[in-house]
Amino acid sequence: MERASVFFKRIMLGVLLALLLLTLGLVLREGLTARSYLAALIPGGAWCACLYALLRKYRLAPPKHAVIWAMLLCLVLNLAWVIAVRIEPFSDYAEYWDVACALAKGAPIPDAWYVAMYPHILGTATVLSGLVRVFGESVFAVTVLNAVLTALSCGLIWLLTEELVSERAAFLAALLWAVAPCKLMLGSLVFSEPIYTFLILLFFYLFLRLEKELRAGSVPAACGLALLGLLLAAVNIVRPIAPILLIALTLLLVFLRGDEAKDLRLWARWLLILAVMLGLYRGALLLWDGHVERTLGQEAASVPWYNIYVGLNEETGGRYTDADMDLLTAYLRQGQSADEAQRSMIPHIRERLAAGIDFRALLSVKLFSFLGADQLGGYTYRFTRPERFVKLCMVICNVFYYGVFLAGILGVLRMIRSRALSPGLLLPLYFLGLTLAHMLVEVADRYHYSLIPVLIIIAVLGLTGEERSLP
Repeated sequence: MERASVFFKRIMLGVLLALLLLTLGLVLREGLTARSYLAALIPGGAWCACLYALLRKYRLAPPKHAVIWAMLLCLVLNLAWVIAVRIEPFSDYAEYWDVACALAKGAPIPDAWYVAMYPHILGTATVLSGLVRVFGESVFAVTVLNAVLTALSCGLIWLLTEELVSERAAFLAALLWAVAPCKLMLGSLVFSEPIYTFLILLFFYLFLRLEKELRAGSVPAACGLALLGLLLAAVNIVRPIAPILLIALTLLLVFLRGDEAKDLRLWARWLLILAVMLGLYRGALLLWDGHVERTLGQEAASVPWYNIYVGLNEETGGRYTDADMDLLTAYLRQGQSADEAQRSMIPHIRERLAAGIDFRALLSVKLFSFLGADQLGGYTYRFTRPERFVKLCMVICNVFYYGVFLAGILGVLRMIRSRALSPGLLLPLYFLGLTLAHMLVEVADRYHYSLIPVLIIIAVLGLTGEERSLP
């Protein structure tokens, strides 16, 4: 079983490595026409190489209470940015804000049809409405929450990396997250990413800790693992990506456990844990669906067929377009519910497929859109700041991202060479799963936000060359 698990591990990581290398090739191709990508990739590669050499030459020990210092640095930097650079909500960000304000006042939900189409908006708005009740309609209070959540995520990144690699690598990972410029700049927005990214990192950490205790026969650990179903439900309420985590967890347990898979008693425990976890997950979501219907006064959509339709749009590279949205809203104007309108998109999906799609070209464009750059932090300010400021911020974001991306490739190579098996493989499984999912549905660079912490953890593995429980 050990040999088979190592084989499956290397297959999975080989696919991930291929995606990363293909993305790098797409960046180089785009850089031939849009020189800003090369202008960011070269210094990004330079700082990655310098840091790699520095860490090889000097064995710098992290300070005492390193995790606290890293979290404080993260909090101070993010607070400083949101204080200095403010922005009023617009587009989808305004939707979150308007719904949160309506919930806080007990007023009717604006654009209830749109929220019914994407009920996760109500999930995020419900969290934010608590701030509105306490602090009034203050966008600044939301940005402070973003700063606090990113600082807490910094602590979880430290704990995860310390568990999987080393204490020194954990300090480096926490510092990289603390100074990540795109995350810093996006902190001025009203959006869901800081919330669900924190919840996903919390899920990873609790799973790693409890899984270790379960192997030692701990009954409380088994109960704790089962209760993670509620945490997954919370993730899905804010952003419907928990199924990716569930699939990753299943693949880990079935294919990547080595000789542990021979232990029938451990299998029985896991089957019971998964059954309870899925039961709690499904039960919590059923309760939430009932709350959504009562709040909106209409049935919410289930399967996002519209997003699949957009994802197959070859002309826009799988991105949003007004024409696709007009088609969806036409069904709503006919009196269909949000769920019925989503289902009405199925014949159009078949038509788009039947018309013929150059999937190689489409998937290349979508992969670049999803992983090829991390410049949204600067691009967000295009309506409120001078063009030079926006371009400078975009380049800064990409310089950092490309350095981490290249180090991440080194980290994946190290993981492929290692024969060790670990529950930490859940992280690259999630990275791969979310990437492949967006090759099917609508794509945007903002959607890779929760992958940045995972990429950083893999990157420090490549930069430091250390291991404690190398996945």
